[in-house]
Amino acid sequence: MTHLSDELKAEYLKRPITEGLLCLRAGHHQAPPTHYLPRPEGSEDTIFIFCTDGRGWLEVSGKTHVIEKHTGFLIPAHIPHAYGADPDCPWSTYWTHFQGRQAADYMRMITPDPENPVLHLPEPQAVRNGFEQLYQQMNDVHTYTAVIAASGVLSHLLVTVMQNRQAVEVRLRGAEEGLSKTVEFMQRNLGRRLTLKDLSAVAGISPNHYATMFHRCYGHPPIDYFNRLKIQRACELLAATRLRISEVGELLGFEDAFYFSRLFKKIMGVSPRGYR
Repeated sequence: MTHLSDELKAEYLKRPITEGLLCLRAGHHQAPPTHYLPRPEGSEDTIFIFCTDGRGWLEVSGKTHVIEKHTGFLIPAHIPHAYGADPDCPWSTYWTHFQGRQAADYMRMITPDPENPVLHLPEPQAVRNGFEQLYQQMNDVHTYTAVIAASGVLSHLLVTVMQNRQAVEVRLRGAEEGLSKTVEFMQRNLGRRLTLKDLSAVAGISPNHYATMFHRCYGHPPIDYFNRLKIQRACELLAATRLRISEVGELLGFEDAFYFSRLFKKIMGVSPRGYR
């Protein structure tokens, strides 16, 4: 760990360049299983922690967040919080504390939603390199020029994190568009028997990732959701036509009439005959 003394901090926060953003300390920590750091009054500094391995947790604003490998978080100054290592898989972290007039601006740009402080960083090596450079600069903060250099490295690191966050948002938007495409595809193909592989191919996402994201977004696994769309259509056909129950099932891709009836009752709470 390297850090500025209180005397130097007070002096440099008054200087024209470093009053905007001043790195106060930086380090790397391989935490023991018992690592726990509560700050019930918060800190005077803005804090950035990046997990490089293992797991930890963050408690802030009454919520607890799991911090995993290649994720991190920023905590603004004066916000009560606590964090620590997962005792079963203690984390390794890079961390830095900083102050300055621009600290709050960086905070808002990187984490615009205070309710979701966890940062998912898809380019962890760039973040790790930034921390290594920052740590090296902070090892030689005996002159004002060195302090300016360290704060410049910190600024670049925070911009790198910002770009990482934006990249994640772009990917998520693309994934959400893919999910919407599959719902439209389901609606156009209610008479087919689609598989998870079929649907994930439409979305352009791997089957496992697709299933996880779809469930999170729509509240049901993809095939279960597809079957519910089918049963919804079956209700319309039963009410509006004189088709036999088995014919309705066949139109919706159910070759086994008994399976169709069981699924219908499971979803609707009543058999097809009872619904009609």
